[in-house]
Amino acid sequence: MVDVVLIVMSTLFGIMVIVASVYFMVYYQHPQDKWVAWLPKVIVVIGLTLSAWNIFVLPLDVANQNGQVDAPGKIPMATITLSFNLASVFIFMIAVPFTMFYYEGEDDSDESDEKKKSSPSQVGYALKWLIPTLIFSGGIIGIMYWQLGYAQIEVVQITGKLQAGFDITNEYCKAPAAGATAICQRTPGYRYPQVSWIVYTVALIALIGWIIFIIFGGAGLIVLPVDLIQDFQHRPKPITAAEYAERKKAIGQQAHLLLEVGGQLQADLKEAGRGGARMNRRYRQLRTKENEFRKDAMILEFHYRRLEECYKQQGGNILLQYLGFVGGCISAVISVCWIMHICLFLIPIQLGGVPFSLFLNDFFTGISGVPFIGTAFYAMFSFYLLLCVIKGNSKLGMRIVFITIHPLKLGETMMNSLLFNVGVILVSSLAVSQFCALAFSRYAKYTASGYLFGVQVQKLKNMAFVYQAFIFAFLGVAGLMIGWIIYKPRSKQRENRMNFKW
Repeated sequence: MVDVVLIVMSTLFGIMVIVASVYFMVYYQHPQDKWVAWLPKVIVVIGLTLSAWNIFVLPLDVANQNGQVDAPGKIPMATITLSFNLASVFIFMIAVPFTMFYYEGEDDSDESDEKKKSSPSQVGYALKWLIPTLIFSGGIIGIMYWQLGYAQIEVVQITGKLQAGFDITNEYCKAPAAGATAICQRTPGYRYPQVSWIVYTVALIALIGWIIFIIFGGAGLIVLPVDLIQDFQHRPKPITAAEYAERKKAIGQQAHLLLEVGGQLQADLKEAGRGGARMNRRYRQLRTKENEFRKDAMILEFHYRRLEECYKQQGGNILLQYLGFVGGCISAVISVCWIMHICLFLIPIQLGGVPFSLFLNDFFTGISGVPFIGTAFYAMFSFYLLLCVIKGNSKLGMRIVFITIHPLKLGETMMNSLLFNVGVILVSSLAVSQFCALAFSRYAKYTASGYLFGVQVQKLKNMAFVYQAFIFAFLGVAGLMIGWIIYKPRSKQRENRMNFKW
């Protein structure tokens, strides 16, 4: 019998996620984007909604399965999970790139702002970049599916002769008496069932999310709590009018320098980009310089706002600062829990051994009987990983030359930046959902999510060692970030200094 209560609660929760996604988009969008740019707004809402659904499908799957092999809830979780994943792939591979190319075509136009309107040329520009990308990606996925679209399942082949009076049971192949030999032979081997093209496509696209998750998530796991606590430690302090005037003068000098550099850089980019020369070496070098210029402009803006907060607001809102400190302490606890869980549970399994402890699996199993509490704690631990990805992206982006920064600012985020971050969050949510299915495999036993990842995706031919390496790489990046923070403390970090070299 279908669990009506579970279906109703899941539907209400899904609606709440949509409302929260709309609120997020409205809360972060730039005033210039109000009542315009409806297409990217719809994609942002859909992308955020799918990201949340990808993660929340696991506790729904657990409730539907209720720890039994035959799901008493009767909800087709395998179909729902694959539908969400496939929709996420579509949004990430088609909708987000098309929209970003579309508005990039508008930004790169030589026309004046008064004449910039949606035009067929923008659609053509977007399709010009999107279609070759899709053809190339589709060809790679098709070839790989044809050659490697199989799961490698470990099996044991049992051979023996039937004897009268014996039934085919698990007891048949045991030794008939103490000291006697078994009447069957066991031969380890593999079976190679073909997975569906949907599962294989989702698995390959999720690999992109895994790479992002490992690099940025591993870094964010350390820098998120550290930065929150250090932001409180170095919070804005009230200053005098003389100090304000002196600091403002220094910021003004740096702003004048960046204005001159920005004007020259814009002229050079326009000159290098004419005549279809977008892929020439000169244009790429200028794009790299443009990324560095944008980062310096962001640093200057940060210092100016901090100065205004110190003088005009006399240090800012102390309540928000203490909330940030509490958030940093909670983040530190969650980060430590994740590191301990990986070391105690995941790594021994990846090495073929027995886990030292079930740790978070026992915790979630113990509180799953309390309505909403289990889901709330699961959401806290899983969405924390997405926050780590966003934080790691912004932190490492300030140091990696070729990464373009798209910061999320309350009420000041342009639609292109929202689209970029939604794309990162969406593809990372696929990796996070798979990682949680692996990390909480005891809590999520017999679930469709565990079957899809643990039996099909993780067992793909020549892919098992990749996922094993990902776990160690995630911890490795976190360890490197600890060393980097010790080697280069806050005072030496780029975003906390106004040392522009132009």
